[in-house]
Amino acid sequence: MEAKGINGKLVLGKGYIEIVRKGAISFMTQGLKGNKKIAIKQISGIQFKNASGWTNGYIQFSFIGGHESKSGIISATQDENTIMFNKKQQPNFEKIKESVEEEIYK
Repeated sequence: MEAKGINGKLVLGKGYIEIVRKGAISFMTQGLKGNKKIAIKQISGIQFKNASGWTNGYIQFSFIGGHESKSGIISATQDENTIMFNKKQQPNFEKIKESVEEEIYK
C-alpha cells in the first residue's frame, strides 16, 4: 500500500514503512536526504493532522530514541519523519495510519 503526498511518498510493506523522497518539493524541504525504511516495531507513535481547504495535513512518525519535530506544521515540513498531504491525498494516508496503528497497538 502506498500514499503519495506533497513532499514524498509513504509505502507500507510487510513489517515496515518507507518514506520515499523525490521531486522538487522534497528537495526544497528535505535536501538530498534519501529514502528512509523503518521497521514498524520501532514506531512509538504517529501524529496525524487533517488537511483542510486552507492548509495541508501531515503524518509524522515517532521512533524509539528518535528526535521528531514538536513545533507544529512549520517545523514538520522539514522533519525527515513527516510527509505532508492535501485534502485529496488524505484518504490514502488515513488507510496507512490505521494499518500501522493496528500493528503497533495489538
